[in-house]
Amino acid sequence: MCRFIAYLGKPLPINDVISRPRDSLIRQSGNALESDIKVNGDGFGIGWYNFDTTEIPAVFVSILPAWNDINLARISHQIVSPCFFGHVRAAEMGGVSLYNCHPFRHRNLLFMHNGNIGDFNKIRLDIFNLLDDMYFRNILGHTDSEVMFALWLTYYAKIKNGVSGMVEAWEQTLETIINLQRKHGVTERNYINAVVTNGREMAAVRYATDPKEILSLHYTWGEEFVHQDGEYFMTPSKPGDTPKCILLASEQLNNHPNDWHSVPPQSILAINSERGIQMLPLSALQALL
Repeated sequence: MCRFIAYLGKPLPINDVISRPRDSLIRQSGNALESDIKVNGDGFGIGWYNFDTTEIPAVFVSILPAWNDINLARISHQIVSPCFFGHVRAAEMGGVSLYNCHPFRHRNLLFMHNGNIGDFNKIRLDIFNLLDDMYFRNILGHTDSEVMFALWLTYYAKIKNGVSGMVEAWEQTLETIINLQRKHGVTERNYINAVVTNGREMAAVRYATDPKEILSLHYTWGEEFVHQDGEYFMTPSKPGDTPKCILLASEQLNNHPNDWHSVPPQSILAINSERGIQMLPLSALQALL
């Protein structure tokens, strides 16, 4: 089960999350602490925004393990961004290919996923038939993740409307997947930790068919993610202030457990452009289970 991080807030060098913390994303690629699959060495990817240049995010992917890619080490200390994604892959569907590495991009949007859609091949064709032609033609790889992104885009294109539209598109996407699985008698379980952003807003979902077996997903927020005395940690915001940065991660990046909160099972974490955080239950989906 892959591992990922997502950051939104004050511009930050991405290596302050990717490589430098005690349980950095690169560490998770070789020894994940909160997953049954310890090694996530089937490629990696980073995506980041530089709004001084363009609204379109940059993406760099590789089929090398993150711990063994010299280019990642050479560039990550120079990339400073107010919003970035990082993902290390353990391939469960689709081979080791650049086209299968996350994050996926469409125009100003980035998307990544950790987990799997149960018996995806039984519902793949039905999902294809629901996709807007543009999003269908843009599928280049062979993962359930990229197809889920295309389905999310199909719904989001009809809604837009910022983070509230992102949330609504997530609800429709998950409802469609569950209904198609019921139609085809699928019993294999879903494990869906996924996040989408436009660089200014973000919506992450933590969902599993059985919430007792849900994948780990944590978040922390505050004034700044800083380095001091060999440790990285989030400094707290002043009482009543909106946080200036928010960090979402499959695994806690440091030994400050009180700084971290778990995204509740069957929930969407929504972050607006002012860094306001909302936790929204996926209660409507429970009736479908």
